[in-house]
Amino acid sequence: MSTPMTWTPDLVERFWTGVSASRLSELSFARHNAGYLVELVREHLVPGGRHLDFGAGEGHLAKVLLEQGFRTAMFEPVGNRLSRMPEAIAAHPAFLGTIDEHSAERFDAVLLADVMEHILDQDLQPVLHRLRSLLTERGVVIVTVPYTEDLDLGAAYCPTCRTLFHRWQHVRSFTGESLAALFEAQGFERVRLQEVDFSYNRFLTEDLWRMYEAYEAVRARYARSWVARARRLLGYPDAIQPVRNKTPLKGTPTHFLYVGRVRGR
Repeated sequence: MSTPMTWTPDLVERFWTGVSASRLSELSFARHNAGYLVELVREHLVPGGRHLDFGAGEGHLAKVLLEQGFRTAMFEPVGNRLSRMPEAIAAHPAFLGTIDEHSAERFDAVLLADVMEHILDQDLQPVLHRLRSLLTERGVVIVTVPYTEDLDLGAAYCPTCRTLFHRWQHVRSFTGESLAALFEAQGFERVRLQEVDFSYNRFLTEDLWRMYEAYEAVRARYARSWVARARRLLGYPDAIQPVRNKTPLKGTPTHFLYVGRVRGR
């Protein structure tokens, strides 16, 4: 028999302290995807503005934001993870420092990269309220969460204590609509909601799209040529056919990306 893990603040602290002291930290979502995430949300960032990496871990997202010229602060509740912040972040001239749960600072964009699925139930509403207080008048919250995750299949089993727990301490799963509804209930309005493929498979999909676009460019040039016009006049079918079904070129989503703004501001 196995007993499901009941996560407590102390267990969460111990879990992430242990992860940060091991090679498991190399599997961090932000470590591998921060660059692509910033590329996706650049239109919502503010050059010269103030940005916050909320639930920053060891600062992978903050590092990319700083390198791309965005002034950025960090908030991370697990102190041992902050202690592993790279010197390149602390010494960066655009680094705005770290904040704690009592900070009164405001930001133009608050980014939560795979954070919402970790927040304990008793902390969820206070965190959402806290996000509102961190935003400037026209500030936005930018959130990624795993795509409709099956939490049971993400579990691990400890044979020593016979406990079943999510291997990355996830406590909830989202659909796109449930994510938007959660923020809407806290007074946010949806600016953007989309499915995103953060896997390495996206590179293959991008290559296929580039090949498709190149094919369409060749087809369009041919359609304007005298050879194609002559074939059409003589009743022959086009020698180069359009791609009829582009559905296979769409990547498989791994995440939802949500951008919201406090309603009425």
